Amino acid sequence: MKNRISIDPSAPDSLLTGAKIINENFDQIDSKLDQIDSKIEQFDTVARSEIAYLHWRAGINEKSILEIALELETLKGAILNGLTNNIYIESFIDIEDVTLLNGATKHDSTNKKVYLA
Repeated sequence: MKNRISIDPSAPDSLLTGAKIINENFDQIDSKLDQIDSKIEQFDTVARSEIAYLHWRAGINEKSILEIALELETLKGAILNGLTNNIYIESFIDIEDVTLLNGATKHDSTNKKVYLA
């Protein structure tokens, strides 16, 4: 217990008792504030984790939407030009799922392009 309110020991008992009660109340308040701080830290940790997860999911959803848009445009072009037989579409938004073989390709990370040799 911290003595925030100090009173001369020769003061009347009622002042000493009152100061003791006030100091105990301050200690209880400190304890409650520590609990609140702990809960805030827990909520902050959970919130940051959820934000990171949502950011990751948004990236996946954006990539999926781009792939679908590319496939739609490819199919529209094929239908307009009458080339709908034996169509197979594979979209490469990035080279994440592509294995580059030595000498066969060159990856330009600045312009985000893959060149075939």
